[in-house]
This record gives sequence, C-alpha cells and structure tokens, in this order.
Amino acid sequence: MKIKFLLLCSLIPSFGALALDRNTKFGSPTREEMAMTVYEADPDAAAVLLYNNTAVKFEQAGEDFGILYKVKKRIKVLKPEGIKQGDVVVIFYDPVKEPRNERISRIKATAFNLEDGKVVSSKMTHDLKAKERIDDKYSQVKFSIPNVKVGTVIEYEYERHSDYYYTISDWYAQTEDMPVCYTEYFLEIPAWFNFNVENSGLILLEQAVDVSSFTFVTTKGSVTVAAGVNKFFGSDLPAIKEDDWVYCVEDFLTKVVHDLNWIEFPNSGRRRFTTTWEKVDSVLMENETFGKLYKMSNPLREAQAALPIPDSMSVQDRTSLLRDLLMHNFTWNGNYGIYGISERKLQKDRTANSSTLNFALMSMLRDAGIKAYPVVMSRRTRGRLPWLHPSGESLNTMALQVLNEDGEPFYVDAAATSCPVGVLPANLLVERARVIRSANSAKWVNLSHASDGEMVSVVTGKLSPEGVLEGVRNVSYFDNAAADFRRHYRAAKDSTVFVQSIANRNNVEIEQYEVSGVYGSGKEVKEELKFTRTIESDGEHIYFNPFLFAGMESPFKAETRVLPVEFPYAVVERQIIQIDLPEGYEIEELPKPIQIRMSDDGLTCRVRVNQAEGKIIILINYNRQSMLYAQEDYPALRDLLSKLESKCNEMIVLKKK
Repeated sequence: MKIKFLLLCSLIPSFGALALDRNTKFGSPTREEMAMTVYEADPDAAAVLLYNNTAVKFEQAGEDFGILYKVKKRIKVLKPEGIKQGDVVVIFYDPVKEPRNERISRIKATAFNLEDGKVVSSKMTHDLKAKERIDDKYSQVKFSIPNVKVGTVIEYEYERHSDYYYTISDWYAQTEDMPVCYTEYFLEIPAWFNFNVENSGLILLEQAVDVSSFTFVTTKGSVTVAAGVNKFFGSDLPAIKEDDWVYCVEDFLTKVVHDLNWIEFPNSGRRRFTTTWEKVDSVLMENETFGKLYKMSNPLREAQAALPIPDSMSVQDRTSLLRDLLMHNFTWNGNYGIYGISERKLQKDRTANSSTLNFALMSMLRDAGIKAYPVVMSRRTRGRLPWLHPSGESLNTMALQVLNEDGEPFYVDAAATSCPVGVLPANLLVERARVIRSANSAKWVNLSHASDGEMVSVVTGKLSPEGVLEGVRNVSYFDNAAADFRRHYRAAKDSTVFVQSIANRNNVEIEQYEVSGVYGSGKEVKEELKFTRTIESDGEHIYFNPFLFAGMESPFKAETRVLPVEFPYAVVERQIIQIDLPEGYEIEELPKPIQIRMSDDGLTCRVRVNQAEGKIIILINYNRQSMLYAQEDYPALRDLLSKLESKCNEMIVLKKK
C-alpha cells in the first residue's frame, strides 16, 4: 500500500498529493518530508511518525549479559498541537535497592527547518537534557529539541542498556498521538536464549527471519554462537486514540510481545522459565499476602454473631447482609489488588484495598457456613490476560465466587458498594478470570455475562388541545443498570442538579421527582417523575415526538472506526409509552413500526406504534447481548443504531377534525 501526502511547497507550487519515498537514513530529511504540510491518510494529524526504528540485541556486560535497545525516530510537525513532540520523555527501570538497573545513553536530537529555501539544522545541546527520579523503581530522562515549530522535521535517537537480559520489553508499533508512516523492529537473540515472540494487534506486521552470530569473551577465550534475527515491518498505521468505547487501547495496538522459555549455556543444563497457570496458582497460595489471607480470621466475628439471621434466609441475602456489615465498619481506599493486609492491620487502619475487603468477606461467609473463593483477574481497564505466557504479574484485581444453596455460583466484589450482591461492576466483566479453590484446584470462568443490566420504563401522558403534554414516568433499573444509576446519582453535585440534567436532556419540565434504592445496594432502583412539555401547534395541526425519554441517540457518528466497540455489559430495555390524544383531533401521520437486528442476533430492536380509542401506544424492546463488536462489524452496528435514532426522532402529526 502506498500512502500519499498533500505537499504544499512554496518552492514548487504545482505540487499536489505526491507519494512519500521511504527514508530510513538519519541526518538528511528528504525534500518531500520537509515540504509536507498534510498527512493525507489522516488530515487531522498534528504530527506524523515518519520513521521509527528499534533494534534490540544482546550484549556482553562484564561476565554477564545485558540487552541493548537502539531507538531512532523521525517526526514531522504539521500543526501547532504537534510542537509538543519536541519534548521527549524516556522512562526506564532504575530500582534504588537492586544491583541491576537500566541506563539511557547516546542521546542525539536535531530539528530540521526550511529557511529561505534551505534546510537548516538545530542540534540539541547537553543543557537541554535532564535525568529525574520518578519513584524508588523508575527514573526518566527528559530532553527538549530546539527550534521545533510547524513544518519542522524532528530526529532523535538514544540507547537503553538493560541488565535484565531475561526480559525483553514489549514493542509497540502504533502510538496514541501520531499515525505511523513506516516502522521496523529488529530483534537479535543468541541461540542460548529461547523466547516466545508474538506479533499481535488489530494490524499484524510483516515478518522476516535472518541469521547472525553472537560472541562472548571470557578469560579462557571467546565463544561464538548463532543468533536468530526477527524482523518486523509496518507501514500506514493509524494513530490509536483513547475513546469511551474501548476499555484498554493497548489490547488492540499493533505490537510485538516476548516471553522467555528457557536458557541453555554451553556445558550446562537447560533452565526453563516457562510457567503455567497452575504454577501461578501455587505461587499465589504460597504468598503471605494472598495465601495467608485465604484463611484470614473474621474481623467482625462478635458483630456477626449478634446479627439476627433466620435460617430461611437465602445464601445471596445472607451474603448481602454480611457485605453491608463489613462495609459499615471498614472503607475501601480506592485501590485494587490481589494482595492484601492482615486482619490485625485492617482492624487498626479501618480501610483497605479491594483484595483485603474481599478476603474479609470470605472469612465472614466461611463462619456463616457459606462457601466462597477468590477470583483473580485483570480488570478491563488494565487489559486482557495474556494467552501465551501465564504471569502472576498480569493479575491485578480480585472478587469472590460464592456458591448458593444448589452449589451454583454468583459473584460479588465487596468494595463495589453500588453493585448488589450477585452483580459485578462492568470493569470486572472479563472473559477470563481464575477461581482459586486451592493450589491444585483452580479453574477458568467467563464473567462477561456474570451480571447484565435491565431497564423497564412506563410513560403515560395526556396531550391537551392547547399543545401541553402532561405525564408520569415510572422506571425500574435492575442489576448493572441499577449500579450505573447509583453511580451517576451519587456523583451529581446534588439532587437538584441531577433532576435538572434529566429535564434538559429530554426537553421537559419536571414538577415532581422521587427515587428509591440509590443509597442501598439492592438489585433495583426505582424512579418516578411528573413532567410537562409544550408541543408545537399552528391551530390546525399539532406536531410532536412521541418517543418520550427513549434515549436512543447513537454515539457512533464517524463512518469508519479503527478500534472495535466494547460495551460495559449486556442490557435489555423495555419501554412503554402511552399518550392520550386531545379531543377534536385525528392522526394524520404516524411513525411506522420497525424491527432491526445484527446478523448474529447479538443486538435486536423492535419498535411498535399502535393507535386505539384516542390513544397512541409505543412499545420499544432493545436487547443487546454482545459486548464486543469487531472493527468489521462497526458499519452494521452504526447503521442499526442510526436507524433506531432516526425512528425515535420521528413525529406524529395531528389534524383538527
């Protein structure tokens, strides 16, 4: 594929959109690169990464090994917002209390500008570089490239030396702030080391394999071994920007990931590093901040014993009662995790992360004779668990699986107080989570449909001949829809602001508003409001939109989309709208019913419009069971939601008899 750019060059005004030659030579930008003013593949881009080269190879570090990363980048600044590309930050692992670390060296940077038809270069000086410590594990190097402005071509390069030869950093071919014209990645690994190297992402890179050699020098001489060279190439890669419809962009970026399988040096046995999820389970159970907490003492034993819990109460209701007791005595500190603090420290601090609170609830359930087990996962905002290289480091969140009277599981996160027991917050509805019943008895579970959402709305109204619509809306929100409502209600400045936002969104005046269930953690929230709306009338006709509070506006306006679409949870919405028509009028125009669906029935919607005895009755049934829509499904998804939005914007026309 060829990428074309719109070149507007003052020296050659006849330039149109010309193909940009691939330039992999540093120090001499081409005339086309200097003259470029628009990146045709992304006209809105503030800057474009013209060339990105990363070469990774093993190196000898004394009597040990290290890894050398050589990075080169060439960037074209196209708009004022792209000038920030001249300020570069490189973060690297630099632990305070470890003998091993990483180091940044050989930083070079130059800005190239056209001045009076000539290319003028401005090199970065030493005073524009600085090293800063971020925390006890990481440091960063900052450097600023001089004379960067709109039209500048930036080039910079640096080397990163790492003592951690058993770990190769994942390499990302795409960025979140710039499209990429051309990129290449070279990875050279001596035959003594065996890594699993995975090419992943929405757009796969081209690959090639070559052979080289690696020489290690010792006091007894040198040893040379073959080295495999993995080469990856990519071009025309779009920028991947964060948006509201993807939980973790990194899941979909084009990238190369690595995992060490084994090391085998001459005259020594093969040392394996590949792990399994069963080994991860064992490591967790042996860890004091997980395995010991598995058997945590009940921090509220006396208070729990004093609770009047009838034997007839269901397991789920007892779990809810105990969760309420726990969260009445302790607070969540806002942090997630799979490791926690001891029961003694919890009693002292009265606050803890989600893992500690879940272990505490697990101990309370155990004392109540209820079986519960930790469920470890990576929450959706932190990315999916890797398929090819099991790793305890990829686990970052914990919830509980609880078994009811029939041995069937339901799930709870003790810290998610807006969610009823049996409902997990949307961020935890992952495809792969691991239930750990013991070190040797763990299994995978799919939580993506562990808790859905449901909304039932009934609107009744009466339209007067003067064009005033008065009515009542009653709504019930269940499970995750109830949890969502609670979060929005609690996040509002006050109830007045919340109610006014409903009025503004639906173009009504709200005269009375009542809500129940927002401060508990039950499965249902109820909402009731009385409203009025003034309808357009010319004396002979009344024109009005009958889809009151339907809320079916599509968020997907763009014709194309780079990323897939992820919804928070599956949902069913049922809406009934009944409007009494004014006497002396008859229907002249009425919206027609529709039924639309995705090809796999993962999303269906039916809108029926009926009339009878001076009434209009509208029934809307919206059912979305799919939570992920791939890039190729986007046009169909956009089309369906656009049709639904158009239908809900249609008018009824009444004519005076």
